Amino acid sequence: MTPHHHPRADLHIHSAYSDGTYSIPEIIWKANALELKAISITDHDTTIGIDEALRLTESTSPEVIPGIEFSSKLNETSIHLLAYFIDHHDPDLKEYLALCEKRRLIRTEKMVKFLQDEGYQITLDQVLNIADGGVLGRPHVAAALVEVSDYKSVPHVFRDLLVRGKPGYVAKPTFNVSEIIELVHSSGGVASLAHPKTIGDDAIIPKLVHRGLDAIEVVHSSHSMHDVEKYSALTDQYDLVLSGGSDCHGTRLGREVMGKFTISTEHVARLRSRIKSNHYKNQNTTLDYKE
Repeated sequence: MTPHHHPRADLHIHSAYSDGTYSIPEIIWKANALELKAISITDHDTTIGIDEALRLTESTSPEVIPGIEFSSKLNETSIHLLAYFIDHHDPDLKEYLALCEKRRLIRTEKMVKFLQDEGYQITLDQVLNIADGGVLGRPHVAAALVEVSDYKSVPHVFRDLLVRGKPGYVAKPTFNVSEIIELVHSSGGVASLAHPKTIGDDAIIPKLVHRGLDAIEVVHSSHSMHDVEKYSALTDQYDLVLSGGSDCHGTRLGREVMGKFTISTEHVARLRSRIKSNHYKNQNTTLDYKE
């Protein structure tokens, strides 16, 4: 998206610790091959890969920005938030992620039970083996069904069984977007709205700004040039920072996107400077720190 002679960053990458196919070393290797100056590993509801990525880049590029992708809700609308520069060892953050893990297990147990009731020979152990310690989700249930049924591919399973209104679907319990933005800020990070086009309602942006949003993911693999221009203008209008990345899931989605949807490192610097302004704002609020 930006010309190659500018230092570039891809701030939306999923590893095998959530629903991507690349290991952390593979991501670092690819980032170097693509001459990326900065990346962020933004796995769903987990920070497990961050220390490994930081270790591997101690004396070499790219710069690894600690990140995460949260699922949240504003009323009934599903909102994905990307957090950057978080303290990934923050106790409140760790407590929240442990709760997410528990909720995901309960949700997966329910999905397996519904599918067993439909006659599918699927077990929770099989799903857990496929997840292999990663963040449990529907892709693992779908992969288990491909193993034990006539289904040939994960997308077919999703379409017939795992989307809203189908027998294996269980809604994901998610937190209110205000709570997530507050958690991001209290762990020292900045909050960016992920792939806004997928929400399909730009009127949500001022509502999120009101709740403390810092940035918009303007550049994304699902955004056209028209979308980039539109969200770039909204970023200016609401005094937000422009962010972006490929949303790389490795080879899971069929096409290689890492490094093809990037922002300049100037925008990374702006994201970083936003932390300071949040810090000054937060001096006036009374965050409920747990004893």
